[in-house]
Amino acid sequence: MRRNRLIFSGLLILSLISISFYGGPVSYGFFFFVLIVPAVSAVYTLIMFWRFKIYQKIETKVAVAERPVTFYFTLQNEDFYAFSGIRTVFFSDNSTISGLDTDTEYELFPHTGIKKETKLICKYRGEYEVGIRNVIVRDYLKLFDFTFRNRETIKATVIPQLVVLDDISALDALSVSAKDSYIDQTEPDVIVRDYIPGDDIRNINWKLTAATLSPLVRKRIGENVPGISIIMDSRRISPKPDKYLPPENKILETAIALTYYYIERGIRVSLYAYDRSPVCYSLENTNDFEEFYGGISAFNFDENNTSSCLYGYTSAVSDIANSSAVIFVIQSIDEDYLMQAEKFERSSVAVATFLVTDKKADVSHVTVIGYDDKLKEVLK
Repeated sequence: MRRNRLIFSGLLILSLISISFYGGPVSYGFFFFVLIVPAVSAVYTLIMFWRFKIYQKIETKVAVAERPVTFYFTLQNEDFYAFSGIRTVFFSDNSTISGLDTDTEYELFPHTGIKKETKLICKYRGEYEVGIRNVIVRDYLKLFDFTFRNRETIKATVIPQLVVLDDISALDALSVSAKDSYIDQTEPDVIVRDYIPGDDIRNINWKLTAATLSPLVRKRIGENVPGISIIMDSRRISPKPDKYLPPENKILETAIALTYYYIERGIRVSLYAYDRSPVCYSLENTNDFEEFYGGISAFNFDENNTSSCLYGYTSAVSDIANSSAVIFVIQSIDEDYLMQAEKFERSSVAVATFLVTDKKADVSHVTVIGYDDKLKEVLK
């Protein structure tokens, strides 16, 4: 392209010298030819852009973050003249294209098209534009490049991925087992409590009742113990998609992975969040996971979901303070968080905190997760 521009510049200078020193119809004809041809080439390029068609399609209506899906696109020439020098530029902030040379320049002959099949990987949960973002059109003399925004972009709806975690050291200190849930309530424990009207009389410990002269019943495994409570930060940190998509995706990915980690091990999980009003998801076992996954995938983050709203809500829920452990999945360490974590610790409730951030943080007893970190690597 640079070479062609130099040649054209040389011809223009020669034509100017010719008309300056010699004149005549030949010299002026050559001069106007040198001026008109590039202009015609530029107009042809503009017409070419407006006339050729782009068709795009994603294999599935809903994609999963970090999972490749098949992506098709077609460049179509429906006119009687050829199109040359067409190059595509793809959205790259929130998605990537694999298996395709993005520097390829296409030439379309009359009434023909080029169809490509490749893999599209969406990085984050949310809804955003993917596929062809811009079209670069070059004239047939290779003197000009025109970049145009694709007039018919497509949007992908993406849900967070489920990361199945192995045993992770960051949760070892919680010492939570399947005994700490509502799931298995069929085996009586040796611990007893006072009889409450409505209790099954078959569970009365008659020996201790006779000894104490007060009716006592055997407690059942998991009775009145809500298992794990997860408190999830749902504040939107910016109105710009490139700022809020990465943290929101990683928060949901972490919360989903932790929830599945425990219910797969027979431990009940309650997830608490705030979406302009209190939100609670309670899961007894893996049968509840599909409904939870669908609901949490569509969860709305909002700038009004402040930490004071979230912790004001969770501090009023008595079941959280009675949990075997509380897990925070948050975006920042603030005074509201510190007060609530300290309150749980004073009540002898085990606390674990996962801080999702793109900044360096060195906070004791806090596991930092970057936006692009792999959960299995961070939580190993």
